[in-house]
Parts: sequence; C-alpha cells; structure tokens
Amino acid sequence: MENTAQEIRKTIASKRNARIVVLLNGMWEFESGEAKHFPLVWSRRVPVPGLVDLAEPACEWENSDYFWYRTKFLLNDEREYEAAFLRIGQAQYGTAVWLNGIRLGGSISCYTSQEYFLDGSLRKAEENELVIRVGSKATLPPESAVGKDLEKKKFIPGIWGDVSIVLSDSPRISLVQIIPHIATNEVEARISIENLLAVQKNIIVEVFVKEKSSATVASEIVRRELKLTPNERFEIAIHCTIENCRLWSPDSPFQYELHVSLSDRSGQTDVVVTTFGMREFKVVGPYFYLNGQKIFLKGGNIAFHRFLSDPEHGTLPWNKEWIKRVLIDIPKEHNFNFFRNHLGQMYPLWYELADEYGMLIQNEWQFWGTTGAKEQITKEFTEWLHDNWNHPSIVIWDALNESKDEIVEKEIIPEMKKIDPVRPWEPADFLEDHPYIYSLGPVLNNQSLGFTRSVQEIERSAFPSVVNEFVWWWLDCGGNPTELTKQVIERWLGRQYTKEDLFHHQAFLAQELVELFRRLRVKAIQPFVYLSNNDGPTSHWFQGPISELKPKPVLTALKNAFAPFGLSIELWDRHFFVNEKRTVRIFVFNDFSERKSGEVQLKIVDRNRALMWQTRIEVGVAPAECWIRPVEIMLPDLEGIFALRAELFEQSNAQPAAFSEKTLHVFLPPVVNQKEHTKIALLSENSELKDFLSPANFPFSVFHLPSSPFSELEECDALLVGEGMVRDPLYQSHINEISEFVRSGHSLIVFEPEFDSIARETVPLVHGIQLSMEFRLDSEKGGYDSYVFAEDPSHPIFRKIDKEHLKFFNGAFGGEMVSQHNVTASSEYIVLARCGLNLSVIAAAEIPFGNGKIIINRIQTRGRLLSNERSSDLFARRADPVARQLLLNLISYVSNDFTTKSQRH
Repeated sequence: MENTAQEIRKTIASKRNARIVVLLNGMWEFESGEAKHFPLVWSRRVPVPGLVDLAEPACEWENSDYFWYRTKFLLNDEREYEAAFLRIGQAQYGTAVWLNGIRLGGSISCYTSQEYFLDGSLRKAEENELVIRVGSKATLPPESAVGKDLEKKKFIPGIWGDVSIVLSDSPRISLVQIIPHIATNEVEARISIENLLAVQKNIIVEVFVKEKSSATVASEIVRRELKLTPNERFEIAIHCTIENCRLWSPDSPFQYELHVSLSDRSGQTDVVVTTFGMREFKVVGPYFYLNGQKIFLKGGNIAFHRFLSDPEHGTLPWNKEWIKRVLIDIPKEHNFNFFRNHLGQMYPLWYELADEYGMLIQNEWQFWGTTGAKEQITKEFTEWLHDNWNHPSIVIWDALNESKDEIVEKEIIPEMKKIDPVRPWEPADFLEDHPYIYSLGPVLNNQSLGFTRSVQEIERSAFPSVVNEFVWWWLDCGGNPTELTKQVIERWLGRQYTKEDLFHHQAFLAQELVELFRRLRVKAIQPFVYLSNNDGPTSHWFQGPISELKPKPVLTALKNAFAPFGLSIELWDRHFFVNEKRTVRIFVFNDFSERKSGEVQLKIVDRNRALMWQTRIEVGVAPAECWIRPVEIMLPDLEGIFALRAELFEQSNAQPAAFSEKTLHVFLPPVVNQKEHTKIALLSENSELKDFLSPANFPFSVFHLPSSPFSELEECDALLVGEGMVRDPLYQSHINEISEFVRSGHSLIVFEPEFDSIARETVPLVHGIQLSMEFRLDSEKGGYDSYVFAEDPSHPIFRKIDKEHLKFFNGAFGGEMVSQHNVTASSEYIVLARCGLNLSVIAAAEIPFGNGKIIINRIQTRGRLLSNERSSDLFARRADPVARQLLLNLISYVSNDFTTKSQRH
C-alpha cells in the first residue's frame, strides 16, 4: 500500500481547487412584501440558515405571504470555472431565485436541496447580488408535497438550509451514492457525471478510500476511462476494496471518506469527498439486523419541524454544540441508540453528528396525510434520497405517519427502493404501532385501536415490531399539562394532584410501558416525544429554558428501562393477603452482541426500605436474547405498603445495571363483626357471590332467589342482584315485589347491570326509574377503566379503602374494574365513584327510592372474591382483598346490621 499511498498523496495535491464551495451563510438583508415586487428598502436582517421569525427588527410575518432575502458576495478566486451552481440546502415554502437581476428559477420543494446553474449570471471579478424569495405555506400550489402536521402550531417560512456557490470545471460530479458490501469489505460507488459542454470529453475517473479521522489510505486507487459525448450525463459504478475494514455502529461509529476525481488533459475538472460508514441494516423476518447481528432499537422521537415553531427555538436548531448535546450526549447517557425524526427532514448537521457519534435514525417525511401530485411526490422523494443516502445513521425511510396512501405505498415506494436498495421502508417492510394505552386508551388493548394492533398481535408480529408513539402524557417546560394531556389526567390521578404528581406519573408510565414492550420483545421502542415545541399539544422532555436542556424525570426512568442489560418484573396485581405466596416471572434482557452474566437480587422492602424478604438468582443471557424465570415470593405477615424490587448486577460490578419495582398493598382478610342477624336476598347466576357470602365465611342469612319464594323478600334487609341480572326476565317479572321492597325502607344493590350487554338497552329498575346502558365505541379514546376515584373517600362504602387501593383490581386484562359502558338512571342519583376520561364515567351511584335506597355498583368484584389457585393465566381474576372489602362495605352500608372490624396494626 505504500506506493499507492504516495500516488494518492500526489493525486490529492494535484486536485486542489478542482472544486470550490463558497458558503453564503450569515446575516442577510430581509423584508416581507409582495410576490411581484422587489423591496425598495431593505431595513431588516435575518440569519441564514434560520426562519423569518428571527428577523431584526422583528416583522409580523403571520400577516405576509412573501419574504425577500438578499446578500452580496465577491468571488476572490481568479480562476475561470466552466461550471457554477447555486445550491440552497432547504427553504420553505416555495422558492424563487435571482442573481444579479436574472431570474434563475424556483422550486416548491420545502425539505430537499435545490440547485441552479449559473450560466452567464455569475460575475467573477465584481460584486454579485443574490435575491431569494420564499412564501408562506398558503402560497404553495396544490401539487406540493409539503404534507400535513395536525399538531403543529405555526408554519414559519425561511431559508433553513445552507446556501452555497459550487464551482468546478466540466465534466462535473453531480451525485455520489455509496453502497457498502460488508461481506466482501467492498464499497460500491455509484457516480453521476455531467458533461456541461457541447464538446466531447475524454476523462479519467479515480476513486479511493481514506479513514476519516486518521487520513490513512484504506484502498487502492481505482481508475476508469470514459468518453462523454456533448452534454451527456453518465452513471458509472466503481468498487473499492477496503483493507482492514472497520464497520460502523452506534458503539463504534467508524467513518471513511470516498474520494472521487475527474481529470481531462488539462488536469482535474472536479473532486468530491463523501463521508460514509461501512454498515448494513436490514429486515430479516421479525428482526432488525445491523451488520449481521440482531439489534433492538430504543430511543425517542425528534419532532424537528414542530421545534422550529417553539418560541425559544432561536438559532438552536443550527447550533452544533447544542445539537450534539440534544442528539448525542443526553440520549447516550440515557441508553438511547435510535430516533425517529418525526414529520420532516432535519437540518443536515443533525445527520452528520449522528454519523460521527453513532445514533440511528428513522427518517420520516412530513406526511400525516399526503398532499400533492404523484409526480411532485416522486420528485421530492428522489431529492430526499439523493440528499441523505450516504448517511450511515439513517437506517430507515418512513413515508407516512398514521395514514394510508395507495399511490405512495404501491407505486412510489417501489420506485424509491430501486434508487436506494439498502434501506427498509415504513410502511412497506414493517408497520409502526402507536399504542396510546394506559393513558388515552385503557391499560392494555386486546384489539386494534386507532393506529396500533393489539398487544398480542404486536408480540406475535411476523415483521419487526416498532412501537414509536406511546405515553400520552405531555407536560410543558414548567410542568403544566398540554391541552391533549388535560383530558386524561383526572382518569389516572383524580381531581387533586400536584406538578410533582404529573412528573412522577409521566416517568412511571414510561417505565411501566417500556418494560411491557421489552417483555413482548418489541424490536423498536420509542415513547413520544423527546423534542418538540414546548407550547404545542405534545411538549418535549426538558424543564426550564430549552437552551439549557435540563431533563425531566421521564428521562431518568427511561435510562433504567432502556438498560441494555436490563430486567423487568411481570406483575400487574397490586393487592395481596398477608403470608400469601405468589409466583412472578422475572425477565432479564441482553441487548448486547455478547453473552452477559450476573445476579438478580429480588427483595420485598417496606416504605422505609427495610428488608422483609430476599432471594438471589444467578443469570446468564445469550446475545440479543431474553432470560425468563418464574420465582415464588412470600408476602409479609403484616399489613402495609411494600415494594417488590429486582436489581440486576453484572459480574464484578457493585452498582446495579438496572432495576424493576412494583408496589404491593398487603392486607389481612376482612372480618365481619355481627351486631344482629343480617338477612340478605341474592338473585344471581354467579355462584361466586353465593359461595363467598355463605355462613361458613360470614354470619349472614342468604336467601337465594328464585329457589326461595319472592314472598320471603320482605324478611330480608337487602337484595343483591348479580351481574347482568337486572335485565333478566326473572328480575323483570318480579319488579312489583322488588319496588315495594325498596320503597318500604329496604335496600337494593345492583352489580354490573351492563354485564355482557353489547346493545343499547333501557330496562325498568323499579317502578318509575329506568336504567339505561350503552356500550361505548371509544376503545381508542376511553375503553374500559382500571382506576376508580371515590367522590367522597369518607363514604361508608369506601371504609378501609384508600385512594391507591382503587387502582387495579387483581386479574382481568389490564386490571379492568369498570367496563366500557355508560350506565345512567332516569331519576336523580348521587355519584359515589367515577372513572374514565375527565372522570365522566359513573362507577357507582346511589338512588333514593321511597324510604329505601338503590346502589348501582359497576366496580367489578366478579372473579375476585374467591381464590383461583388453579389458573396460571397472567390475567385470570384472583382473590382481591380490596374487592372483598368493597362488597362487605356495600352490604354494611345498606343493611346497618353489622360493621367491619379493623385489623390494621
């Protein structure tokens, strides 16, 4: 290689000034105005790159349709160049360009580069005047592929990419595409060459590779001779073998440079140096592979264009130091390796830093609903690929967000795959899921909701599962809920909460759901949204001024949840009996490419972190695999609030690599202290109620209807009507007796009247009162509920039941407590408990009737009164001490014949 290196050094020396790039970034003159008239006075200045809201003095840009930029420059190079081009990196929305009074053309592309041939308009030895006009979004024609963002507050125009003059001779290099072949240590360079002259040109193409950081030559020079006809455009593919090839990855982002030069008899006509990385990313069945190894992608979303509308954006999106902190330093500190740039191309420096420091990116177009003509979309998508196809950090192209388009999916993407054959596309090669569960939706979903499949389908996915939007819980930089968050807060926190509660719950949700998706072996996990506009509906994860980048607690939670050698306790139940034995599963994840070993320390601690129980388990996990072990735990022998905590220690490391923690509420079984003999009538097809309320358990006399005649009802203190029985013909045929029973001073408890109802129904409850039940079609924005809040916590039915005890009952899918129905009575009622979005769903209510009362209890005790030790199903309903307490409290309240005896220590 020494002779080759010497030859390359000579070649490099001879290529100096073959291509000159004159950067025109800086402060430009600026004015708002009309489409057809140049400003008469230039009274403002604005940075390029930047947006018009940065103009000084400020202008009311919202009230203008067009904006004019002007700069003047002098070319100091005395050499005569045969090719001169103006390049505008990105400008929005709609561009027109004049150089020295000559119109060069225009473009309606907003996210991709524009290039203009300066044929005769460029002055070599005197000052040049460049004028660029951009429009507001409203001025774009209907064929524009500008796209949609339904949650972006402002669409601010501006030249937001670099502006430069590119000088060379002819022929010139117009495009270089680099395709790594890691199996053979080869790089394939696809080079587009333009002969701009009306004469034939004989040229030599030379290609070689260098290491970027050390400048060490890494390949031989490869030469090809070409004969170009007048004004011909030609494409050639050249392969170079890299010696001692090093692959690019997030952990080792090794970069190379590909040097391409063109020469004719007179010397070099053009030189292009392109940075690249040797890496291969592809889809294989249900997995992503990076460089031949499975990879799990973990990170967040960067809504770059939403951030451009943030009041504090300033020049931060173009500031290298700030970009590095927000894109590289902070994410890597929190175990991120992946971002989706959401709805729109970022400024190129972001990708360059991702290349240099190792961050994977899913590059998404701004299509939350498509716009434009097929021809224009194809043109802009092609420009998009040309601008970005050599970035090793970009591993996925993403055409659509939460939308469908047959033309894009069936016609345009297949053509794009021919242009760039080495990257997968969403939605062609896999589909994203946006499960806004445990927030806008229910805790878990067993059906498709909005833009997500069920959790079971995600777990069994035949293609890589990508969950890149979840945690519907956005807080601004001061901890205030955004408009979208306000509708869900009370559902999970009730009406009384603090900012600390809001921060804590956001972190809790992120931890819980990331653990869930890792247990489901989801291949890409990205809560929403890491960076966005603070004053928008989906604010970012930073507190205080965005320039300071102070992380919110959610990032601390994600650092632990994303630990590459991490773990999770699979446990949804929260209520337990003293001395209870329970088997839980421990998951240990190894996202590394080598085997990991260590120890799991599983323990139960009290609120003061005092140890109550502990066990240790040795673990060894193969690369990119998950270790699962069932472990039997022993609950404490006293009541109280405890935590089940698992800590994972890697060998020879005193600090845990990760932890998982679940809350345990431990109870003594509720006991009844009888005052007088209590008589209960029971109308139910559910044998569980009958067995639980038997004299063997409690001092009740239970009359089972209809085996006992309804004539004996008057001897009872209360009638309990089981789940769905109020709609049963037996109940309806005896409504006269039941009505008189309640009117005369007795009580009626109706459990889950809506049980198994799928239609809208109205049935008589007692004389003069109708009960209406309707199944809500709101699974995506509502669904069943697992948190219930007492209207008056001191009410007797909530005796010995704290606020935290009404969050999850044991078993059932997602800990369901109240079904996806609305139930209302036709008469006045007192709401005892609520749930749902804005706490708009009635969970329990009391209806006065005559001298008696009726309790409608929708909180599901069903399946939670008796032990179900035979079932190992994770979501099987199990005995729940709080459900038992609630039932006994209900009976106590309506009968006044006994009290529950406290056994708290």
